[in-house]
Amino acid sequence: MTEKMPFFDNLSVLEEQLVATLTQVNDIKSNYQKIMAENTRLNLENARLRDRLSEVSEHVTENKNEKSSKKVPMSNLLKIYEDGFHVCHDFYGQRLEAGETCQFCDGVLYR
Repeated sequence: MTEKMPFFDNLSVLEEQLVATLTQVNDIKSNYQKIMAENTRLNLENARLRDRLSEVSEHVTENKNEKSSKKVPMSNLLKIYEDGFHVCHDFYGQRLEAGETCQFCDGVLYR
């Protein structure tokens, strides 16, 4: 009977080790589930942020286009200037010579 005691002792030790291992596996599983839930939440948040960033980028692009369109001279003054007349304050309405340009008119048109 004494010969069988070490065998049962070894089985008891093995059982305790298996219980400890199972506890560790359960802890790892629980942590993994928490990490996966956090990962899913962050992926959804990233998707929402990307959508929002896209909207903001489109809005900024539209604002840039509006600002750049404001740099385009007013069409009626540009037409007058292209027809050969000054549109600047100093010489407004006076005829330009053929091929002549006026820096004052350019300043009025493109500020």
